[in-house]
Amino acid sequence: MIKKFIGALICLSLLFSASVTAFGESSYTFKKIENEYCVLTGKVTKISAGRIKLTKISDELWSDNIGYKNKKVDDITLDTTNFEDKEFCDGDVIRAYFESCSLDYSREIDNYAFKLRGYEDHVQQISVNEKANFLQQIGVLNGDEFGNLYLERNITRAEFTTLMVKIYNRYDYMHMSEYPSDSEVLFPFKDVPEDHWARKYIEYAYSNGIINGKDKNTFAPDKNITIRDCIVVLLNANAEEGYQRQHLLDTAKELGGYPDGYIKIAKENELIIDELPEKIASRGDIVTILYNVYYTKANFEYITAGKPVIYLYPQKETNVNVEMYFNGDFTFTYPEYNHGWTVTAKPDGTLASDITEYPYLFWEGKVMNYMPKFDEGFLVSRKETVSFLEEKLEILGLNEKERADFITYWVPQLIKNNFNIIKFDTKEYASKVSLNIEPQPDSVIRVFMVYKVADETENIKKQELDRVERKGFVAVEWGGAIGE
Repeated sequence: MIKKFIGALICLSLLFSASVTAFGESSYTFKKIENEYCVLTGKVTKISAGRIKLTKISDELWSDNIGYKNKKVDDITLDTTNFEDKEFCDGDVIRAYFESCSLDYSREIDNYAFKLRGYEDHVQQISVNEKANFLQQIGVLNGDEFGNLYLERNITRAEFTTLMVKIYNRYDYMHMSEYPSDSEVLFPFKDVPEDHWARKYIEYAYSNGIINGKDKNTFAPDKNITIRDCIVVLLNANAEEGYQRQHLLDTAKELGGYPDGYIKIAKENELIIDELPEKIASRGDIVTILYNVYYTKANFEYITAGKPVIYLYPQKETNVNVEMYFNGDFTFTYPEYNHGWTVTAKPDGTLASDITEYPYLFWEGKVMNYMPKFDEGFLVSRKETVSFLEEKLEILGLNEKERADFITYWVPQLIKNNFNIIKFDTKEYASKVSLNIEPQPDSVIRVFMVYKVADETENIKKQELDRVERKGFVAVEWGGAIGE
């Protein structure tokens, strides 16, 4: 699964074989994927804290053009300081996304550390035929009497429905001649007679609310189906209970509705990668998607990150670029986030963009696949809320102004309840939301609070907080969310 993977680059991994671009007449060259970002896959050797070496493991995964002038190299050094919570181990194989345009070309490549911007664990590619063989072995996919699978052919609605029902093991007795249906739902499709080969599968899927017809009386079993509609059906099938289906509907609506919200959920759960949603699905397309479905339980969970704000305090006036990456969508940013924020930051924290000044950078968004666990925290009464936050936020490194901003935003919401369980879930939040700042600050302080309503008798393991110190160029982010 992707870990700490840069959201803005997730679709760019498809361009691994894109054209090679040279940065100057006698500069370094790499496989180019987007602007200053490059991608290579190799084996990790740990050098020190914040440094790893990436070594070529095959010609197919390594650019022929990496090197300096006429010198080709089989390894490069990567700066991993943005991923301090990840333990890179000797022998790991990763696909690394890194920055190259800021390279000082006067230095030898052997002594240069490229800034790691994102990575994913590398999994050996499995062919469509191998996936099809697997689906045959578990009884999902069948060929004709000669064993032909015809993966290149477009799939029909009846064929897809049959495979979908099988992959979810919802109808273990499909091989039986009798279909013991106890459904009270009247089967409406006149074009799927009782002796149709896929009738039992279609009837099952319809009676369980997984599929619909082309209209109220027509299913069109021999018509083709798009990848988009396959994904919607598969996600509905994945949501086994009624409340899950409603949650899916709500999440898809938050992420853009039909079909965009469903496609985002499918991509974030890796059910699809580079498939084009509007494309008519081939049998081979569905084999790949069903293979992913078999190994993935789709997660529809998300949390609304409330008012995360970012302060910047350089030691001298500095042009700063700030980028955020997470699975999900921004719902509002100020100033506008356009592939990042670029501002002039002053030592007093004032941020200037064009002719406008800001006290901080602001964003809110839906962060997918993040639901906090209240395994520890603090039980806080309404009257103790202000003093509690003043004490804990000071320990966590927020200065007087930042504490005041945090308290004036969150306390009016917290004191609506007599008691809350409050947890500073920063580590889990940071694993879901990456914050990249250039030039890199000396101190990055992130505080993310989650809370839920409680009663005075509730027990909670007390959370231990480490005191945070500020030094040099300081960047601070705070935010919060309501947990379930």
